Amino acid sequence: MKNLVVVESPAKTRTLKKYLGEDFEIKASLGHIKDLPKSELGVDVEKDFAPQYEVAPKKKKVVSELKAAAKKADQVFLATDPDREGEAIAQHVYEVISAKRKDQKSKRVVFHEITEDAVKAAFANPRGIDANLVDAQKARRVLDRLVGYKLSPLLWKKIRYGLSAGRVQSVAVRLIVDRERERDAFKPDEYWKVEAELKSQRSPNTQTFPALLTKKDDKKLEIKNKKQTDSILKDLKKANYIVKEIKTEEKKRYPAPPFTTSTLQQTAFNTCGFSSKRTMRIAQALYERGLITYHRTDSTRLASSAVSQIRKLIAKEFGTKYLPAGAKVYKTKAKVAQEAHEAIRVTDVGRKQAGERDGIKLYDLIWRRTVACQMNPAVFDQQTVDVAAKNYLFRAIGSVLKFDGFLKVYSGKVGEKDIRLPQLTEGEELTLVKLTPSQHFTQPPNRYTEATLIKELEKNGIGRPSTYAPTISTIQSRGYVSKEGRALKPEDVGLVVNDLLVEHFPEIVDLKFTARMEEDLDEIADGKREWVPVIREFYEPFEKKLETKTKELKKKDFTTLEKTSEKCPECKKPLVVKLGKYGKFLSCSGFPKCKYGRPYEDKDEDGKPDKADKSQLKGECPECGGELVLKEGKFGKFISCSKYPECKFTKQYLDKIGMKCPECKQGEVIIKRSRKGKTFYGCSRYPKCKWASWKDPRRKPSKERNPKS
Repeated sequence: MKNLVVVESPAKTRTLKKYLGEDFEIKASLGHIKDLPKSELGVDVEKDFAPQYEVAPKKKKVVSELKAAAKKADQVFLATDPDREGEAIAQHVYEVISAKRKDQKSKRVVFHEITEDAVKAAFANPRGIDANLVDAQKARRVLDRLVGYKLSPLLWKKIRYGLSAGRVQSVAVRLIVDRERERDAFKPDEYWKVEAELKSQRSPNTQTFPALLTKKDDKKLEIKNKKQTDSILKDLKKANYIVKEIKTEEKKRYPAPPFTTSTLQQTAFNTCGFSSKRTMRIAQALYERGLITYHRTDSTRLASSAVSQIRKLIAKEFGTKYLPAGAKVYKTKAKVAQEAHEAIRVTDVGRKQAGERDGIKLYDLIWRRTVACQMNPAVFDQQTVDVAAKNYLFRAIGSVLKFDGFLKVYSGKVGEKDIRLPQLTEGEELTLVKLTPSQHFTQPPNRYTEATLIKELEKNGIGRPSTYAPTISTIQSRGYVSKEGRALKPEDVGLVVNDLLVEHFPEIVDLKFTARMEEDLDEIADGKREWVPVIREFYEPFEKKLETKTKELKKKDFTTLEKTSEKCPECKKPLVVKLGKYGKFLSCSGFPKCKYGRPYEDKDEDGKPDKADKSQLKGECPECGGELVLKEGKFGKFISCSKYPECKFTKQYLDKIGMKCPECKQGEVIIKRSRKGKTFYGCSRYPKCKWASWKDPRRKPSKERNPKS
């Protein structure tokens, strides 16, 4: 008997072959084999939103191979991933192979880890395809297509071509934009702190310790300016410092739950510097090799067999004092969690190291969290000392680790140290070594990083484990958001698109509305709701509003960013800053009657373009004698005549980074842009020297092949 097993990834086939005998042939679908057409809506809104799936052009060869293999097989097992997307892939594979099979019977097998026991148990207990999960994926795909294909053309008409809107991505952009505007509107408040360095009078060698001024007249003290600080310092310099009260108590720190997709992405970002996309790519490879459980999950549940294995290792490796009396059970915090899934854990806790390169780091992180979550808490002795000085109160806090507990294998904080206070007694008089005042200002809220954005999306029930990484990747690739260091910052186009959606399509970017839609999809997956009414409930009012707004909205209302005090040199009307295809530019407010425009540049004190090599703009246009200006085009910055379009003179602008070409040692390294708009670095002597690199050579020398330009 010959069996055909269909999985998603070729890497998974290699792992499964170890556990299934010679009677099993394993083929990979390479992800989705069917999808909605790219060139049209692909949803029949008149016939219950029926999706018009078609075999993807790149998957025709794969489909042919699957059909041929299915025709020869006695039994077909659909072993795609254990989630909605995997269920939909299984359904589509069944549809394309069923015509080639007489019995038309295919069985669905599901496993959350690729281990011998899990795989054999799954094949021993196959089931049919879950129609509810397929419907949930269908609803999600149709909903995203309706939003994207209906709303995006509006953005093309009213802002610029090539923009897009999305059910989850637009909410993510809104969060980033709202945070940026909070920062812009933030007004810092001044405040001061006063710290006393004190020591016991018992011995001249007694250690000093810091104490922070916290109260005056038994009320919380807020010091707002230097004048108030100076007055307090004057009072305190002649005061006696007496130990008023000493409290010692035992504090426990408990381990964090095992990883979900969200917490794994956040922790990998904070500890390893991995982007969410990179984390998921590494986790996918570890899962396919059978090293970790399925990595798209919002559950913190662990299988009882896994907990038993972990507890045995703790007792053996670290001793029974690290082992709780009973197994720890964690409650999932996600609003709607797929409890059928497990948390992300290693499949063999006895294997401490695995993977290659980045895989080693991520596996180690997962292994430590897997073990730590079943260990006893760490115990600290915390001492609080209150010191009275006249009617003021200072406080010093010390903490000493008494029992390391789970910190034996997993510490969330790097370089944790004990803070020890000297031996003191209540009523003891202390010596003041010095008083240190310090000025501070309240800080604006931090920009989102990938980690904090994922945390916020999860907290509000926006998106699901499989969507966090692609959402963050999409909003960057669309140019709505850019990275400044590790922080996510909105670009001008992101601000404009967000403002249009917030004002005219508030439900698309409303957190509660989007979260409720996610809950509806989960209810479809659970068989509690039908998918067509859910889509209709959203689409009918959306379509009416879209039709109205397409007629009402004017392009100039969204492409004009700000007014300037400068007058148009041709018609004397005010110039305005507009958003164009390649960024900001200056335009006459009398457009289209007056077509004057020129590149927008931030100006320095001399009124010249800032952040530019001014020496390259010296002199006159060699063709007409006009002024040379710096412009931004599809392929980056270039020098042009200010009298364009009458004079079409242009020449290359050398956007230098301040270092010589690492290959020829003669030319300068300059910033260039490929035809796809991606930044790369090249030699200014091109084509004589053809050195180029995608990576910034100031950070790390690169030996990569030349990018296609």
